[in-house]
Amino acid sequence: MAVTLRDVARLAGVSSATASRALDPSASAATETRDRVMAAAAELGYIGNTVARSLRTSRTDTIGLLVPDVRNPFFTDLAYAIDKAATEVGLTVMMGSADEDGDAQDRYLVALERHRVDGLLVVPQGGPRPMLQRIVRAFPTVAIDRDADLGVPVVSSDSGGGMRALIDHVISLGHRRVAVVAGPQSTSTGRERLSAAREQLREHGLCLAPGDVVEGDFQLGSGLRAARTLLAATPPPDVIIAADALMALGVLTVLRERGLRLGTDVGVAAFDDNPWFAVLDTPVTVVAQDTARLGRQAVEALLARIAGREVEPSPVPTTLVVRSSLGEAARHGDPHFTPAARTKEDIHG
Repeated sequence: MAVTLRDVARLAGVSSATASRALDPSASAATETRDRVMAAAAELGYIGNTVARSLRTSRTDTIGLLVPDVRNPFFTDLAYAIDKAATEVGLTVMMGSADEDGDAQDRYLVALERHRVDGLLVVPQGGPRPMLQRIVRAFPTVAIDRDADLGVPVVSSDSGGGMRALIDHVISLGHRRVAVVAGPQSTSTGRERLSAAREQLREHGLCLAPGDVVEGDFQLGSGLRAARTLLAATPPPDVIIAADALMALGVLTVLRERGLRLGTDVGVAAFDDNPWFAVLDTPVTVVAQDTARLGRQAVEALLARIAGREVEPSPVPTTLVVRSSLGEAARHGDPHFTPAARTKEDIHG
C-alpha cells in the first residue's frame, strides 16, 4: 500500500497541510517542524505525487546533476564532462549548484523532482539529510566524489592513493615538517585525504601535530585563513598541502602577499589540478583527477541504475603531476638538497 502525505503527517505529529509545506523547501516552515516531517517521510519511504506520476510515465531523457559549488574548478570540469558524456547517449542535463549548503541542496532536489528527471547524479552536502534520503528512494541515483551513506553507487577518485603518492614525493625531497589545509571533515573526500596524509607520514616516521592541520571548506576564503594560521607557527612548515585547488589558491595568495618564494621558502602542493597551476613562475605540483573518466563513469552508472541493474564502480586512478612548487628544481640539481633555512621573520613577514 502506497504511503500517503497523511501517513507522513501522522507520524510527524502535524497536519497534512503543515507536512506539505515542510516538504517544500520553497514554502515557510519552522526548522524543527521541517526536520521532523522530512525524517518521517524518509522513514516511511514517502514518494510525492509528482514523483509517483513520473514513475508511471515514459522516460524524459533528462537527468539531474547537483554539484556543491560550480565556482570550484574541479566541479566545473566535472559538470562539463558529465554533460558531454550525457549528450553522447542522447540525454539532457539539468544542473544545480548548492554552494556547499544543505538547504540549497534540498531546494534543488525538489526542483529536479518536479521536473521528473529520469535519474540523479549528486555530490552530497554533508551526511544523508532527510530530503536526500527521500529522493534517492524515488529516483535512480548515483553519488559522485563523496559517499554520504545513501546506499547508492559512488563514483569517485582514488583520493587515498593520490595523497599517499604526494606524501611520498614530498618526503623524497627532504621535507619533514608538513602541514595540511584539509577539506571539511563532514565530507568523505575531506576525511579520506587527511587520513591518507596522516597514515603515509607515519610510514615515514613522521606525524601531523594538531597545529599542522587546519580544516577548510573547499573554498578560497578558508585557504587564505588556513595559510595565515599555519605560517604563524614556530617553526613554520616546510610544505603546505591543500586538499583542493581553491584552498591552494588561498595559500598561494598569502605567500605572495608576504613576499615568500614558492618552492624555496615554503613548498605548496594541491589535490586537484588547474590550467593556470602549470603557467605560474613556479608551477604547482598537484594530484590530478581524471574528470573526463569520472564523468563518463558516472553517466554509465546512472544509466545502469535507470535500467534496474546493480553497479559497483571502481575508484578512478589519480595522477601525481610533478612540477616545481616543492623545490623539485633545486632537488634535481643537487642530490643533497634540503629545504632552505628560514627565520621566523622571513615567514611571518
